[in-house]
Amino acid sequence: MRAPQPEPPIPGSFATPSLLAWIVNGKYVMSLPLYRIETDLKACGATISRQDMANWMMNVHARWLAKVHERMKVELLSHVRIHADETTVQVLKEPNREAKKKSRMWLFCSARCNVPVYVFEYHETRRKGVAQEFLAGWSGTLTANGYKPYFNLGNPNIANTACLVHVRRYFAQIVKIAGGDAKAASAASVALEARRRIDAMFKVDSKFDDMEPGGRKAARDAELRPLMEDFGGWARAQLPLASPKLAPHRALQYAVEFWPYVMNVLEDGAPGVCVQLVVAGLVTMIFRV
Repeated sequence: MRAPQPEPPIPGSFATPSLLAWIVNGKYVMSLPLYRIETDLKACGATISRQDMANWMMNVHARWLAKVHERMKVELLSHVRIHADETTVQVLKEPNREAKKKSRMWLFCSARCNVPVYVFEYHETRRKGVAQEFLAGWSGTLTANGYKPYFNLGNPNIANTACLVHVRRYFAQIVKIAGGDAKAASAASVALEARRRIDAMFKVDSKFDDMEPGGRKAARDAELRPLMEDFGGWARAQLPLASPKLAPHRALQYAVEFWPYVMNVLEDGAPGVCVQLVVAGLVTMIFRV
């Protein structure tokens, strides 16, 4: 007498849960295109076409993973701190769209002080409504880059903090193009001064990583706030001196515009409210067939 066979994840298919999990991991975690996975399987003596694997991925998502996605979204929206970002992706053979058109992969995730939850959502555009719809009815602190719709969601219960890494990035790029610190210093580079000031803020803030929220907030007020206030005043003073339309002017303008939101990090001592966007770099994962 045999025990009943478990219900397969895809009725009528020989795809086992472990095989499907292996393909999902290869494609979405290791960023391997399906033709590479197909080649690896063939080398092991298994012939599974990329077309079959693509159909399996869509089938498994419709049957199982969509439910997990919705449950993860519910979990994420129960948190009071969320980070958000998005990047361009190119989708081939998408119905009613040219291959050269860029779509968007959005990522909403929990702060590092909470249960890790990462929710990816694909959309054809970068329209403001994507974030509005995802965060509808939510209240808490949203950390994001300088994409303006994040700061105008029409929800008074959302407090915004801006990512200091994005502010730093524009100045760091100018220093790099100038030939590095030595050459930038010889030119009395405003960008180098800005980057050094921001690096000092990161160094100070890193000392408070293991503190409880109350102590962290107090320490930030005492040590980080003066540096941030000083930088804000310095950037505002430098902006009129920079030549419009040049890179230093754009970097200063970005910093001045979003500095009030960067300063909001001081209002909460929780480790999830930080000067660095948690999702930075994560949304550059490549989704390829």
